[in-house]
Amino acid sequence: MSARSLSQAQTPVSLSEIERARKRIRGYVNRTPLYPNVYFSKKTGADIFLKLECYQSTAVFKIRGAFNIELENLDSIKKTGIVTASSGNHGLSVAYAAMQLGLDCQVVVTQGANPDKVKMIKLYEAHVIEDGPTSDSIISKAREISDASGRFFIHPFDDPAIIAGQGTCGLEMAEDKNDFDTVIVPVGGGGLISGVSTALKAKLPSCKIVGVEATGVPSLYESMKRNELYTVKDPKTIADGLLGQTIGKLNFEICKRNVDEVVLVSDEAMKQAVKTLLFDSHILAEPSGAAPVAALMAGVYKPKGGEKIGLLISGGNIAYALLHDILREAYPTRTRA
Repeated sequence: MSARSLSQAQTPVSLSEIERARKRIRGYVNRTPLYPNVYFSKKTGADIFLKLECYQSTAVFKIRGAFNIELENLDSIKKTGIVTASSGNHGLSVAYAAMQLGLDCQVVVTQGANPDKVKMIKLYEAHVIEDGPTSDSIISKAREISDASGRFFIHPFDDPAIIAGQGTCGLEMAEDKNDFDTVIVPVGGGGLISGVSTALKAKLPSCKIVGVEATGVPSLYESMKRNELYTVKDPKTIADGLLGQTIGKLNFEICKRNVDEVVLVSDEAMKQAVKTLLFDSHILAEPSGAAPVAALMAGVYKPKGGEKIGLLISGGNIAYALLHDILREAYPTRTRA
């Protein structure tokens, strides 16, 4: 089987597809909790709720899309194997699903990818190929491997099955709380926000959808401003989950319909959000997962009093070295006089 062309992936994603995805992945994916958070509510004057995707089996939402696309194509990919590209979380989720389903898996990662995530990809029995410096380059490499070997190519975000799988997270949020005013979602390549926004806009039409990106990778922000896809030539951020150099074509079309606002947060703001989540709420999040908190605490999104806001804490796979640095900054070593 050759790699599916991008044009084949450009089909609409509907609420019914997200509902079918939920039935398909049930038993493989956790229904994660939606908790009210007193600390952030008192800090902001809004009613804050945290959707904790860091409590998935792989500690990240991407397991939803991974299982959906692999289960949907299971009969054929058992014969061909799969190949994907990832800065970390998508790769480890695809690898985990492949291990559970008995599939041969290859993952192309960026040079210098988060070593702790690469370690997990290997633990899940996938073959790791280190290639280009950016998300766009490793996606191209994975496509080349697919074309040459016949492996089934899984795009990390620009695919209806991936989007529908990620959308199950939004479906759960709408069911657990049916009066959200706003939901804030991290944005890398756009798979999560396009799926979640599709579910939420169908279930809660008046809910405002806010995307949050790193200041060093403003791909959706610039694309929305220009009304055309924008590629960040030199993406830089500590949040490897937000390293989407170019928003997917299908993702962008969905975001243009569903996303009301995109805000940008600095690396320092995300580090502070990681620390605040850990110290004040006892939740371990990686920088991309903490980005919605950063948007609130840094003031780039200013809530109204009493506004009901959902923060999608998308993952908890923080690099050990970064966590060490954050803890060291919070508790510096004191020398005795």
